[in-house]
Amino acid sequence: MPLPVHDQPSSALPAAPPVMIDRKGSVDRDDALSVRRLDDGWELTVYVADVASGVARNSTADREALRRRESAYGGWRGTAKMLPRPVEERLTLAPGRPCAAMRVRVNIAADGTARHCQVDRATLRGAVAMDPQEVADAITDPAHRLRGALREAAALSEVLLARRRDQGALALYDLLSGWATDEDGGLVRLAASERNVAYKVVQECMIAANTALAAWAAQRDLPLLFRNHSVAKVAPPRQVLLDDLDLALADGSPARLEALRQRTLMVLKAAEYAPFMGGHWGLNLPGYVHATSPLRRYADLVVQRVVFHHLDGADAPYTPDELALIATALNDGARADREAQTDFFKRAAHARDRRAAATDADYSPLDSRAFHAVLKRGCKENIAAPSLTGEAARRAAAQQLTALEFQLLLLVAGGQNWEGARAAGLKAVAAAPETAVSVLSVHAQVNGLSPTEFFDGSDGQSPHTVFSSSASLTVDGQHVRGATRTASTKKAARHQAAVSLLARLAELPDPSQDLTAPVPRTKPEKATASSTPQGLSPLMTLNEYAQVRVISGLQFDITGQGPSHMPTFTCHAQAHYEGEQLTGTASAPSKAAAKTKAADLLLKAIDTQRQQTHDAA
Repeated sequence: MPLPVHDQPSSALPAAPPVMIDRKGSVDRDDALSVRRLDDGWELTVYVADVASGVARNSTADREALRRRESAYGGWRGTAKMLPRPVEERLTLAPGRPCAAMRVRVNIAADGTARHCQVDRATLRGAVAMDPQEVADAITDPAHRLRGALREAAALSEVLLARRRDQGALALYDLLSGWATDEDGGLVRLAASERNVAYKVVQECMIAANTALAAWAAQRDLPLLFRNHSVAKVAPPRQVLLDDLDLALADGSPARLEALRQRTLMVLKAAEYAPFMGGHWGLNLPGYVHATSPLRRYADLVVQRVVFHHLDGADAPYTPDELALIATALNDGARADREAQTDFFKRAAHARDRRAAATDADYSPLDSRAFHAVLKRGCKENIAAPSLTGEAARRAAAQQLTALEFQLLLLVAGGQNWEGARAAGLKAVAAAPETAVSVLSVHAQVNGLSPTEFFDGSDGQSPHTVFSSSASLTVDGQHVRGATRTASTKKAARHQAAVSLLARLAELPDPSQDLTAPVPRTKPEKATASSTPQGLSPLMTLNEYAQVRVISGLQFDITGQGPSHMPTFTCHAQAHYEGEQLTGTASAPSKAAAKTKAADLLLKAIDTQRQQTHDAA
């Protein structure tokens, strides 16, 4: 919402010195704040270090700052400051000396509504440096000289948070459990040093100052960098996310909180900079800027330059095209950093799981997620500590492995050390044969293969019908088929066929079985074109021929042509019999019909050749 313009300096002076809240020994203090209680609200004043006057545009320090984008403090990037140490020491806010600053003064009503905003140049004097724990201690110490001012700051932060929540922002803190939302609404785990009231005071006061400055700049039509944020199309309604955040914190389950964190990562897009006001979804604001950390973020330095040029009556320091280029550079750099961070943590996790897989430890206490990570690394890299393979076999026998884990164990793991666990895995699948279908499906999905194909048939009359099925999967261009299995139901036959195919792919003894005896047939004296077993389709008969090695190299190639509403499919079937390649080609309106017709022609050619061979003998 636009703020009324008040350009005249306020006559109100802070009752207590501004406070710089940062870790001990910091040499890049960007901001200081003071909060003064009014009759009908508060006056929040934020002083921001004047970095624009000390870092010239296109200087070496400026170009390096743009390249680095922002300071890093430990973690995957290590410690990497945006500006050189001498520049930081010269421009940082510091106690005991006057410091040039940009001042943002916001008048805030008792309900947290920002009413007036004034932005000007100022000199910060008498500021007090405190670390977060010192702030928390001062608030509870009746003798501390800043207790009253810090209590007002804490009270204001609670009101600002409640106001943001009422306005639909994804905002919450649970300092006891250590969970909070970041500026964009993502759920984050706070470090131990951040789990006190000072974290909330700084976060809420800086968001309030940045929000007020965005409205102030928009009123004056200043071309600067805005911080815009949006969500994915699959994101749930805002209120659903808010309710889920409340429920997750009330429940307190680490697993539930982590699941919600992962979901917010998926649906909340990364905020980006742009030379226009695009709105901020997480904060539910029409406009937002980053302006309070010019020593640590390049975007804040750009905003400060624009504000100071306006205050000084000078022309804008950047053209719209220059701002767009800077925004692109910052966004691209942030994107590259996110990808590098993901890769870093993935490699770190792999290294951790690799060490765990090679350690002869007790894996039974691991939960399913932790064990999956270790099993995956062990199977993929053929690392097999005896305790790991033993635990894999135990969990397989207890049906505690997922289809993906059975796939890893049976179709990824290799080597002598995994033999026992793999045999136990296949035995477990055979005991629950429906699992085999899921394992084959997972294998096809993770390897980009076509789905498993089943060839079904039936013999006999109800209620004594015997169903038969065989399963086939094309791997590396080769058709791999399991044995044909029979059962009293089509589903049961498919399950056993899937077990057989899985055993063949795993190169393990086949534990599948026929669950019912086949219907007796009278074997013909001679193999002729009419020798197709009664009730079996040409496809099933060809499969049986291939399994008993009457033929080899059986394959089907299907092509389509014509308009989508009236296609024509042509299937070319071929196989080798006695060293001779035989073929059958047919066309039909559907793939299945074309394949069946081609199979029938190929089968007739094979039976004719078999008849001729028999007659010649």
